[in-house]
Amino acid sequence: MNHSLNRVALSALLASVCLFSATGYAKAPSSEIPEKREFPLSTTTNPCEDFHKYVCSEAEASFKLRPDRSHHLFAFSDSRERLLEIKKKFMAELPQKKGLSERSEQMRDMYMSCMDPKARANSEKAEVKKFQKDLKDIETTEELVTYVNTHASKGLFGPFVWMGNTPDLDNPKKLNIIIGGSLMNLPDHKYYEDAKLMADYKKLLTSFFKAIDPKVKAADAEKRATDLVELEKDFIKVFPVAAVRRQRWSERFLSTQEDTIKKYPNLKFEILFKKTPKDALVSQPIAETATFLNEELPKRPLAVWKDYLLVKNLSDQMDDAYPKFFQQNFDFEKKYFGGPDTRSVRAERCTDMVTEYFMKELDAALVDQVFPNFDEKKVQDVAESIRASILEGLKNNKWLSSEGKKGAIAKIKVARLQLVKPHSDKEWDFMPIRKYTKTDLMVNKHLYREAAHSKMMKELQEPANQDAWGMGPLTVNAYYSENENKFVLPIGILQYPFYNKDGSLIENLGAVGAVVGHELGHSIDDNGAKYDSEGRLKQWMTQKDVFDFAARQKKLVDQFNKAEHDGRLTLGENTADLVGMTFAYNAAFPEGKGSVDDKKKFFVAYGRLWCSVTRPDFEKLMRKTDPHASGAARINEQVKQQPAFAEVFQCKAGDKMTLPENERVQIW
Repeated sequence: MNHSLNRVALSALLASVCLFSATGYAKAPSSEIPEKREFPLSTTTNPCEDFHKYVCSEAEASFKLRPDRSHHLFAFSDSRERLLEIKKKFMAELPQKKGLSERSEQMRDMYMSCMDPKARANSEKAEVKKFQKDLKDIETTEELVTYVNTHASKGLFGPFVWMGNTPDLDNPKKLNIIIGGSLMNLPDHKYYEDAKLMADYKKLLTSFFKAIDPKVKAADAEKRATDLVELEKDFIKVFPVAAVRRQRWSERFLSTQEDTIKKYPNLKFEILFKKTPKDALVSQPIAETATFLNEELPKRPLAVWKDYLLVKNLSDQMDDAYPKFFQQNFDFEKKYFGGPDTRSVRAERCTDMVTEYFMKELDAALVDQVFPNFDEKKVQDVAESIRASILEGLKNNKWLSSEGKKGAIAKIKVARLQLVKPHSDKEWDFMPIRKYTKTDLMVNKHLYREAAHSKMMKELQEPANQDAWGMGPLTVNAYYSENENKFVLPIGILQYPFYNKDGSLIENLGAVGAVVGHELGHSIDDNGAKYDSEGRLKQWMTQKDVFDFAARQKKLVDQFNKAEHDGRLTLGENTADLVGMTFAYNAAFPEGKGSVDDKKKFFVAYGRLWCSVTRPDFEKLMRKTDPHASGAARINEQVKQQPAFAEVFQCKAGDKMTLPENERVQIW
């Protein structure tokens, strides 16, 4: 029931960077997204008092959020909206095209099965009926677990625990198994403390049972909902909060398959591991879920577990055939999590779904049309200038030991940069080809999940493909991978204001340069610093370095806590922002040399990356779950750390955008 919300939230928190060339396939509606948005500086705000307001207030005040959006982060969302219009046009034309490749046929058929409301309604009803029948025939909890694990490879939407693969912590070129899961349907623990929300949540679950079984008695449906709420409340008592979960991913939680099977006999992992390589270890960063399930499965009635699976597997699929329940779910998300006022049009929803499932396939069909003759060398030059700036900073570092310096420099020096777009099949790493239907969306979704499972199992048998891109090139984002020690910068982000192909080097360093520095900064943030230059979980700092590093980061945690954020949850991103801005500035102004006007332009270029308009309840959701700070904090709390900012804007001691020297944080 929370699944659609989590995808929306996830897309918001993954946002990192963007640009758009007006040449190519299509333009966004001019009434909504300008070709190049203006960010007029405030004439009534002192930048030393509130730099976010100085840079962003005019643009934010003049912008009206679309009714079908919860959030608009200009630097990201403008580019996304432009690219979305291109993808919508492409997908709308695809069914009429002849001689399509197998990859394009997959996208076409998935899109067509989504676009037909009558066929989709029939597909949803058949899915609900079949899943109910399957569960009805199961008589014991053991049979239920067997059914779930057996059907995991066949495309089951929601198993008790999911299985994937992950690089080995000591040899990243080898893949291990990873298992995880959660019984928490709301986005964060704190929501369970809201009595009004929980009352409405129970009503929503009650409506779900009435929707899939119109003959159910109201009292029975309410009792079933109450049992599920109690299950979730018991689960969150042991489930770690977001900040702890984030930390776990860079810690060692490994066991053999045999030991995992013995530890959780009620989860019957032997079924999941039946075809996995026997030497593959099992990584389980969030073990609390499996522990809870193993203990509780025999204790609670079988009916409760069946109801849990009904909600997990069906609630997010119920749309055209169940308009009343869908609207209740939509209204619940709007009321408590800042969901939009209206949903987007069907063509957009179906395009988004194709993008989610076939991101790289769609991008491969469009990237050269959208960005023809793109100058990759210019981007490479910016990235290498940031790398050089970080290396210079590390050489001059005052607190790292010689051993620590050596490890940090090695990481940055050999970090791979995958820029603009994939250039080989290994980098593209497409999904396996399947024959989809034009009329049955649920069948297609199961088939896609089966293909994904098949791909995952095949990958477990082979050396890790460290060349594969984790996102399509038209993604308005960027990322750093600790296990591979590589930074990926897709062409999708290389649009204004992140990148201006006609702009000065200083302007681009303040924008996309800060992004490059940010992502490379993840290699030496609180989690990335645990991995060495080869991507192994291996400490390269001395114990004294680790102690000093933690003390410096605590200042950053405390600073963002004071700014009404979870400083621990946002620590990695805040560290990366600090590294990004610091070394982008050093690259733009070696030894601090440069005009005051250019330095002001640099900080303004950085600031406008984080101008945004957000629904209040969506902002609350992000504060609880997003490892990134809000736009205002990413601007104001970062410029405070820069002595050059105070200098060029002539800020005085005591101004809000300044910090005493002993309170500033210098990581590297």
